[in-house]
Amino acid sequence: MRRAEDRAKTSSAGFESPVIWDWHPIRWFVEFVAISTADARCHGASDSLESIALVNHSWDLENLMSDAANEKTTKGADKRRMIVDAAIKVFADKGYHESRISDIAQHAEIAYGLVYHYFRNKEEILDTIFLERWGGFIDAVQTIADDERNVEEKLLSIAAVTLTAYRRRPEWVKILVFEIQRTQRFADPDRVRLVGQLFGLITRILREGQERGELRNDLDPALACSIFVGGLDIVVTNRVLDLVKIEGDENAHYVKIARTVVDLFLNGMGKAKSDH
Repeated sequence: MRRAEDRAKTSSAGFESPVIWDWHPIRWFVEFVAISTADARCHGASDSLESIALVNHSWDLENLMSDAANEKTTKGADKRRMIVDAAIKVFADKGYHESRISDIAQHAEIAYGLVYHYFRNKEEILDTIFLERWGGFIDAVQTIADDERNVEEKLLSIAAVTLTAYRRRPEWVKILVFEIQRTQRFADPDRVRLVGQLFGLITRILREGQERGELRNDLDPALACSIFVGGLDIVVTNRVLDLVKIEGDENAHYVKIARTVVDLFLNGMGKAKSDH
């Protein structure tokens, strides 16, 4: 299985990613999904999603990995990470166009000129934010796609991971939604190629489901994939815009959303004939 670092290094445009691909959150994200899918194999997807407290455990894991990673990284890599983390906060708070390099430096508590030692400009910082986080997300979806569970369970996992990404990294998701996804920069060939990996993996899941007799064969899996991803996109965007209020337990809320999206996608909203 090709990991994100391999995919980033072999783009058709010869794009050389500035990303430090062994940065610990990516390894954590893949580890989290591996734990979740292993749990699903043992207890079934229903129990796995209901036990989404695994997410909270995974963040303890991330903190532990952070300590270990920091011992191994160079000071330069650590400074670069500080700049990226600060930029995420600043871009999410002020918006990309209103943010200045000096704002990022101030938030990172480093000298203004030091930012330019690691990044050519603000655009390169935004590229790095996208590539780092998206690479981790794609690795997570790849892990789910390679699992042996059925289509419904895989789609539930993808929905849960997507919603968890917002719950635990709201600033990054806000940047993705407002500063990348809905702007001209999203049409960049390298970004299109990277986003296409998500559609390719989900299309593969649906096609394999058709081959196993789990799904109808008269529907185009690529079109169905777009509908599924579009549904998740709208749900996440509504959450970013705070159009959907969370009442009660947040974990239970996200589990319910994940189930609803997948249920609507697979079964529609019409009543079963027996209900008429």
